[in-house]
Amino acid sequence: MFMKNFLNRLWIAALQPQATRWLVLGAGFWLGCLSWVRHLHLPDEGRYVGVAWDMARADSFLVPLMNGLPYFHKPPLFYWLTDLSVLVFGAHEWSVRIPSWLAAWSSAIALYFFIRQHRGIKQATLSLIILCTLPLFYGGAQYANLDMLVAGLISLTILAGAQAVLSSEQGQPCRWFSVAAAVFAGLAILAKGLIGLALPGGVLFFWLVFSKRWRGLGILLWPPAILAFVVVTLPWFWAMQAKFPEFFNYFFIHQQYERFVSQSFNNPQPVWFYLPVLFGMTMPWSLGLLAAFNRRFWQSTLQSFGLLMLIWLLLIFIFFSIPASKLIGYILPALPPLAVLSAEALLFALQGRWASHIPRTIATYFVISSVACVAGMGVFRFIQTDTAYVMGAQIAAQKKPTDVFVYVRSYPFDLAFYAGAAEPAWVVENWENLPKRDNWRNELTDAARFNPEVGRQTLINFKELVARLCSSEQRVFWVRGDRWIVQHLPFLAQIPPFFEQPDDGRLWKLENDAAFKTKLCTKAE
Repeated sequence: MFMKNFLNRLWIAALQPQATRWLVLGAGFWLGCLSWVRHLHLPDEGRYVGVAWDMARADSFLVPLMNGLPYFHKPPLFYWLTDLSVLVFGAHEWSVRIPSWLAAWSSAIALYFFIRQHRGIKQATLSLIILCTLPLFYGGAQYANLDMLVAGLISLTILAGAQAVLSSEQGQPCRWFSVAAAVFAGLAILAKGLIGLALPGGVLFFWLVFSKRWRGLGILLWPPAILAFVVVTLPWFWAMQAKFPEFFNYFFIHQQYERFVSQSFNNPQPVWFYLPVLFGMTMPWSLGLLAAFNRRFWQSTLQSFGLLMLIWLLLIFIFFSIPASKLIGYILPALPPLAVLSAEALLFALQGRWASHIPRTIATYFVISSVACVAGMGVFRFIQTDTAYVMGAQIAAQKKPTDVFVYVRSYPFDLAFYAGAAEPAWVVENWENLPKRDNWRNELTDAARFNPEVGRQTLINFKELVARLCSSEQRVFWVRGDRWIVQHLPFLAQIPPFFEQPDDGRLWKLENDAAFKTKLCTKAE
């Protein structure tokens, strides 16, 4: 009885207007509180943080770089925000995750205030609690890649656009919401490309059509809003096309269109892939959606508000289910409407004589999902075996700015970040006869098309390496490869590794002094 009364009082306190600030601050703290416990996860976190690091060390604000080469797989917003965060807070794992955390927090709070205005404080509070404790959303908020950033901006675009339409209908000021939606859509394009406009635009369009809000199109397409969208979006793309004539074809056709329709990219999954992902990685809150099988629930929910959430959820789900290539993070934009519908369903199922069970049910689900979130971070922390954290720390303790990094048949995305590498590495591979696969080798060769001169300096064939070592004036080379490296570079068999990782990653420190050159270069001659 004591626990029941306590939970009732706690739930009632959370619904008071004065609790808003604590909900906002608590959500922010919760979403970022464990962002420091993990090393960078490969390949995604290492890749995108590595690009941001490369841009910062080369003072390349406009052009994303991978190992000194123009990298146009994705637009630059994540890299800009990451570099700004590192500039302000320093180079830490938690600081490079701030863009994802900020996107998750801002979209969650925007959803809270939107629901609060249109459905009431009870639904808003429960929707916020659910969204922030969905394990998939929680993990995305602490993962340094583009998925949460674009998901947050898509959510902000939809919410701002819907608010503009609803405010107009209520005779309230709406134009600034239209401009905000346009700005968020422009930023979403700068975060990940055309889906930043296509997905929120599709959600709002179908919502307006099915709810017969034709006037809303004029609200959203207000000329100053269109101008704001162009001002945010166009300059970077225009600058890249002016500098690199092949940019439009590579970015929009190859990286955007072909990735969507092609079967040849990584991570092929069946069309139903996101069904178990959505249901399993949002437990236990997704159990509340069982109320969706009740016709009365849809009769009460599928008004203007519920229709928006349903279209939002279904369009994201269908869109990302179509292409063969699927990653779990792609579905993040579907989580805000799922959280809202779960809240609605839970409150619907516990109405009437079951209303007294609401606080206890919410508390039970909250504890279970919070434990799942924390446990998920712990699992990530202890299953990582390929991180360059320790190797990078060993290098950072001894390296000098003139040292050269040499990666043999490997490209450790995170090593430059952890070691504080000042220059691009030499990447050694048989570059002439590479099979066409979606991997780091082809990422680098694609990038070298945009700057062949730097490509010739950094992408080195095996037969060139010894000559490069012999002719170089640099004193120290850090050579990173796996245990098979000595088959390609037999001279390393005579030199003990400086460091060995559990995943077979090995590191040699080559002192390029007279004795080394005499031994190596005489044989080479």
